[in-house]
Amino acid sequence: VFELLEAFDIPLIKHPGFEADDLIGTAARKYEGECSVYIVTPDKDLSQLVHDGTKILRPGKNQNELELLGKKEIEELYGVGPEHFTELLTLCGDTSDNIPGAKGIGPKTASAMLHKYGSIDNIYRHLDEVSPKVRQSLSDFRPNLELVRTLVTILTDIDMDLPLRNLACGEPEREKLMPLLERLELRSIASRVQALYPGFLQRDAQKTRNTAGALPPADVQPDPPGGEQIPADYTLVRTAEELEKLIASLEGVERIAVDTETTSLDTFKAELAGISISAVRGRAAFLYFAEGALDRDKTLERIRPLLENPSLPKSGQNLKYDILVLKKYGIDLAPVGFDSMLASYVFDPEERHNMDDLAAQYLGYRTTTYDELVGTGKQKLGIFEVDPLKLRDYACQDADIALRLEAAFREKFESEEKLLWLCEHLEFPLVSVLADMEYEGVCIDTDHLEKTSVTVKKQLELLKEKIYGSAGTTFNIDSPKQLAHILFDVLGLPTKKATKTGFSTNVEVLEELAPLHPVASDLLEYRSLQKLKSTYIDALPLILNPSTRRLHTSFNQHITATGRLSSSNPNLQNIPIRTALGKEIRRAFIPSSPEKSLLSADYSQIELRIAAEISGDPKLVDAFRNHEDIHAATAKVIFGTNEITPDMRRKAKEVNFGVLYGIMPFGLSKRLNIPRSEADTIITTYKLKYPGLFRSLQDIVETGRKTGYVTTLLGRRRYLPDLN
Repeated sequence: VFELLEAFDIPLIKHPGFEADDLIGTAARKYEGECSVYIVTPDKDLSQLVHDGTKILRPGKNQNELELLGKKEIEELYGVGPEHFTELLTLCGDTSDNIPGAKGIGPKTASAMLHKYGSIDNIYRHLDEVSPKVRQSLSDFRPNLELVRTLVTILTDIDMDLPLRNLACGEPEREKLMPLLERLELRSIASRVQALYPGFLQRDAQKTRNTAGALPPADVQPDPPGGEQIPADYTLVRTAEELEKLIASLEGVERIAVDTETTSLDTFKAELAGISISAVRGRAAFLYFAEGALDRDKTLERIRPLLENPSLPKSGQNLKYDILVLKKYGIDLAPVGFDSMLASYVFDPEERHNMDDLAAQYLGYRTTTYDELVGTGKQKLGIFEVDPLKLRDYACQDADIALRLEAAFREKFESEEKLLWLCEHLEFPLVSVLADMEYEGVCIDTDHLEKTSVTVKKQLELLKEKIYGSAGTTFNIDSPKQLAHILFDVLGLPTKKATKTGFSTNVEVLEELAPLHPVASDLLEYRSLQKLKSTYIDALPLILNPSTRRLHTSFNQHITATGRLSSSNPNLQNIPIRTALGKEIRRAFIPSSPEKSLLSADYSQIELRIAAEISGDPKLVDAFRNHEDIHAATAKVIFGTNEITPDMRRKAKEVNFGVLYGIMPFGLSKRLNIPRSEADTIITTYKLKYPGLFRSLQDIVETGRKTGYVTTLLGRRRYLPDLN
């Protein structure tokens, strides 16, 4: 970030020992007499800095929207003006920074008291005038009052000798910026720089990273006026006659690119506004479903044979979305012939894979963005409010670009047959499978989770009281600052790791402190329970689809750098199981009906089987061929005995998996809780008994250093530019 700021010639204020809020506060007060000050932030804490010459620009809900907040707007939003904002935060606390306020006092009560009494100090002078509940809360809060007031107050008087003229932004320095954007692969930013500074960015900025073994971009130019390539010919289809003409023109085509236009990114909420189809690069048609245009249901039924034709491959960008949208309307879009997003991912997982970037990188073409189509902020239009001709061009562009990208990628695949095989035999066929899984969803027993939540809440309350008893005082357990004060100042435990804002209280630190004081063990249990409760027990029922009453996750093929499938919204690959509570959470996942069952399946030592296949190590291969318990077999090797105890097998299992991921003696000793010398002996013995495996691991690293990437059994590449 610092390198980018320097290359863009954007001044940076740093001051050791002070947080960004304090530097912003000091700068605002220092310069507001010389110029208008605007603080760009979503953080409400900085509202206390708003002044005659200082306003806040708050990012709105939409990407390009900013709200201007002055004194009047602050008071309308929070009930008090900037001059009383620190007092408001003191009474209410600040949940974003884990700073507790007076229990039970929210912004409404706090602002009403501040309006009536003018200050916190005056409120305390009139405690007899407030309700008994508020009076008790304020009395309990009094010992922490000054600490909280200090924590929420932003400093405005840091000693900074920095003239305003030194803070002027300059123009980007091309010699610094271009190599940096290239190295960081920020191609979309490079495109925006080009728009802001015409002539600044040359085409060489659009080249892909020239890592050894990496593929250069396709040399496919946009259609120039009067050029040899086919110019864009986009058609709006609004009548039955035009539809029949389109269908007739598509007879005999070898493939089509398809894209849907909808009202939402959520496929279950999305209303289909139209479908764009392209069979020839440079030509596309948009079937428009709106009042006075095509009837959606009749049109879908008419083009069903086209969209479902098993002999007609479909191309697109992120086709899984289109499949899910159409599935809701009873259409099974298939088969997937090409997906440019996934092709890009297979070429290089670490690149950006959205259509805008791919079009710029491989076609030299700047697409019309969705924000440019519908606008932003209060001026944003609904998809059905957009001018039909503009919507036609936008929608047809998506189908046309998808077809052009397929041509560009297939040209590159000619010299990379393994990557093409990976796309056509794994990635593309998987799209429809994942779409079916997402559409089906998974059922949740909400009653079970509700009962579990009540039980865990009681456990947390008991743990809180136990922790307060050990500490000798009450405090906000969720505040790292307050917790550090209790652990290291009050209880006098040894500090372990420092951060910018104090001493760390993370899990690693608490685990080291656990043998020294019971409060650390209780805190670990508290955090574990709280995380499971907030992340799963309470959260899962809230994200059930209101129509299906099921969880519909998204399975992502293009996210992880390793080729692993990931899950999001919610992540169903990370449901806990190791603890008793984790198992209770898993019990909430149930079959959709009494006649059905959930089947759990897992590969047996899959990593080690792959290692045996790749390395060909005789002992490892024989162990699998003879159907041996591989961990027991390893235990016999490293411990030199046939009498294997459960503890020996457990250690052998850690060694088996640890060695594959490059574990060192120090790491193994920590994991097994054994002396480092013993861990060193175990790894040395393992290497002597499985020499083929270790040679293979060394060869893989050496190949990666030479080529810039390593490959899987199926030919997937992982680029490793930092390996050397």
